Amino acid sequence: MECPASLGGQELYFSRGCSSCHARDDSYSIGPSWKGLYGSQVELDDGTFVLADDAYLLESILVPGAKIVKGYATGSMPAGGLTESDARQLVEYIKTIR
Repeated sequence: MECPASLGGQELYFSRGCSSCHARDDSYSIGPSWKGLYGSQVELDDGTFVLADDAYLLESILVPGAKIVKGYATGSMPAGGLTESDARQLVEYIKTIR
């Protein structure tokens, strides 16, 4: 059974438009897929790698331009509109997408 935070995150995924750009499978979209994202190593556009942990995901949601994933355009994700609480719920949801 999913935890309530991940269920809230799933609702936000659809209601806030995340599903328009972030797939939950291996398909390519405007933004990186969320499938298997949590705990993985993510290559950034500058060639460095970062662990997709809570801190990285929160930053990516709240400050989208802080770190850009290799192969994706800067400025693709709109900034703002989500509270830290919303962002934490989305992170909990991302953790469930394997």
